[in-house]
Amino acid sequence: MASLPSPLHGRRRNCFIRLCLIALTQALLGATIAFIVRDIVDRISAIDGTAAIDSIAGFVFLAIVGLVLAWLRQRERIEAERIGQGYVHAVRLRLYDRLSSLTSRDLQWQSRGGHLLRFIGDLTALRQWVSLGIARLGVATIATSISLTALALINIRLASALALVLIVGGGTALTLGLRLRRVTRISRRQRSRLAADISERIALMPVVQMFSQIRRERGRIRRRSLDLRTAMIDRAGAIGLLRGTVEATATLSVLAILMVGSLEVGAGRAGLGALFAAMSIIGLLTPALRDLGRVYEYWHGYRIAMEHIHSFIAQRPSVRMRASAPPLFVAAGQIAFSHVEYGNILRNIDITAAAGSTVAIVGANGSGKSTLLSLVARQIEPDAGLLSIDGYDLRGCNGASIRDAIGVVSPDLPLMRGTIYRNLCYRRPDVSEEEVAAVARLCNLDHMLQTIPGGMKARITEGGLNLSAGQRQRIMLARALLGQPPILLLDEADAALDPESAGLLDHILEQYSGTILMVSHRPEQIAQADQIWHLADGTIIEQGSPARLLQRGSMTHHLLRRPLERVA
Repeated sequence: MASLPSPLHGRRRNCFIRLCLIALTQALLGATIAFIVRDIVDRISAIDGTAAIDSIAGFVFLAIVGLVLAWLRQRERIEAERIGQGYVHAVRLRLYDRLSSLTSRDLQWQSRGGHLLRFIGDLTALRQWVSLGIARLGVATIATSISLTALALINIRLASALALVLIVGGGTALTLGLRLRRVTRISRRQRSRLAADISERIALMPVVQMFSQIRRERGRIRRRSLDLRTAMIDRAGAIGLLRGTVEATATLSVLAILMVGSLEVGAGRAGLGALFAAMSIIGLLTPALRDLGRVYEYWHGYRIAMEHIHSFIAQRPSVRMRASAPPLFVAAGQIAFSHVEYGNILRNIDITAAAGSTVAIVGANGSGKSTLLSLVARQIEPDAGLLSIDGYDLRGCNGASIRDAIGVVSPDLPLMRGTIYRNLCYRRPDVSEEEVAAVARLCNLDHMLQTIPGGMKARITEGGLNLSAGQRQRIMLARALLGQPPILLLDEADAALDPESAGLLDHILEQYSGTILMVSHRPEQIAQADQIWHLADGTIIEQGSPARLLQRGSMTHHLLRRPLERVA
């Protein structure tokens, strides 16, 4: 899991072989063109009687070869892109596999914009290196080698002059390109910061608007944008210098050929045909040289992108899920905590929820209530102790079977963009229409859907923000109940419900036959539970029935005394 696929593996290797064969064919045809040009020019310069007829035939052949070269150039681009897209596809899936293995707590240390940049910007850098870097490097190497060999057969001095210019130009480009990696790294960092800020501001725009901080946040985005602009201009300067060196190399190659060719022709060691042949080779090499000028640029972008991708791939998930582990079979639904600890949030939790019971977890903010539910759902893993369901240690069970056995309603699990039906069935997409209808009736969605144009097919925005809080909560509750999971975890499921809807939740809990762990501050809800667990400072300081713990004198009564007084 920690390794990435090779750019030239499997089918991509076959594509690269085809690409090399295409490059070899192009180079051989280019050499053929050089020899034909030499012969045509020599014949014409010798005023041969058959020169006109032979020249026409030669020109026709050159035109055909030119069309073939154009077609080969197209095939070269297609094969190169196929290699790059295939590689990026494999890496993208590997990144998603790692992303899906991490919990929300693992991901919270980096912004959503940073993750998006990894999936978009970094993968673009990888594709450019493979499609436009490795592929063009291979093509240019083959083309240059064969072209210089062909030119050496025509005239060794011309080939030596061209090789010298290419070596000097290549060395200069490598030296000048050293700065490129630094400015590329800076521009990538500035792009990540801007993406993170914009992503967060999009999500929190209602907060920005409500507290009249639009100008302040605009200033922040402006500073980030200016930093990125400066970094991108610096990068463009480094790239421009590199490409300018390549263009200068191409120009100097022409001048070197003209100068050495003129001397060779003047000395009688070569004819005009050799000079024209050398110029045709330069013409065919120029695109390859320009491609090479960008290879170094792509390589630096690739190396920086790979650093970030490898860092993400190497991140170890806090919850290790083994697909090969045996599944969890929940027969009764007993949940047992045995001396469980988690960070500095929970300490020595040693308690059991009986099968089929309803447990209300209460406590002040930050006491560890939601963390306790997250442990049961295996969104996090205890640092010490044992957490089991029906005697099965959750650490040794298949993750999919655990999630299948547990329905969860939590503010950390919002609705997704799409239809209401898609959200409702997201947990169990294979569920029958009859069960969907039954859950909809149980959660009184029928009445709600009558007020929404489109009903089940109505589209909701990300997070369900175009619905009321109560409507979102009903859909999330129905989603958790679909498939009749034997265990239900409710984290403030009644927080956004009006009194009528809260009464509906009470009815749902009465109908539910499985084990329920619920975090609630509503006395009516808590009074319905079979047991109350009172958390304070990460430990359970009080447990017992509502009849006992809601009486005056208990710590639970003291915690809930104001809500209880309002109820009274």
